[in-house]
Parts: sequence; C-alpha cells; structure tokens
Amino acid sequence: MAAFATVLLAFSAHAAGAETTTDDSKPFRPAYYACVKASGGVTAALNDCIGTEHDYQDKRLNTAYQALRKSMTDVQRTALRNEERAWITSRDTSCAPDKDGGTGSMLDSNQCDLRETAQRAAALEARMTR
Repeated sequence: MAAFATVLLAFSAHAAGAETTTDDSKPFRPAYYACVKASGGVTAALNDCIGTEHDYQDKRLNTAYQALRKSMTDVQRTALRNEERAWITSRDTSCAPDKDGGTGSMLDSNQCDLRETAQRAAALEARMTR
C-alpha cells in the first residue's frame, strides 16, 4: 500500500501545474497529465493513462530510430541496433515490478517504462538534429 501511495503522490506532483509547463521535467503530453488528474487515483484509470501515453511515446521513439537509421552507414546502423538492444535490456531490468509489490508496484513499473521510453525518444530525436 505504501508503494501505491508513493506512486499516486508522484502522479499528482506531475499532474499539478502540467498545463503550463512543457520543459524536460514534464516529458509527457499535457493530455497525459490531464488524464492522470482525472483518474482520481484509480489504478485501472491510471494504467489507461500510462498505456495511451506509452503508445504515443513508443511511436515517437520508433519514428526517430527509423529516421536515424536512414542517415547512417551500415556500421553505424549496426552500432545503433546494438545500442537499442542494450537500452531495452536496461529499461526492462530497471523497470521490472517488485514481485511482492502488488498493484502499486505494477503501476510504478508501467510509469518507469513510460518515462524511460519518452527519455529514449527524446535522446534519439536530439541525435537527428546534430
């Protein structure tokens, strides 16, 4: 239960003031923060918010990845693929839910996966502008 309270507090902190801020401390779309705020802390509703935003961020990541690949040599593409595989392994390890943590742990895990995906998308997009 403590894990769930921590997750809910983190969600609330993100949702508060999100309407006016689009800096790196708020890496998700405003609709995500509005969804979290409207969820009332209900786990299923929060997971729906996370899922919708994750779909968006994952598409963003894949678009950036494919665009980068098009501008690279074969050697660079292989290096990028290996880097991406290592990132996926790292994300999956760091975002794995606590086996004894219940729904709060799963919610935290899903939020971690969303955050990592959004950060990776931003990192790949930044490389496209170099």
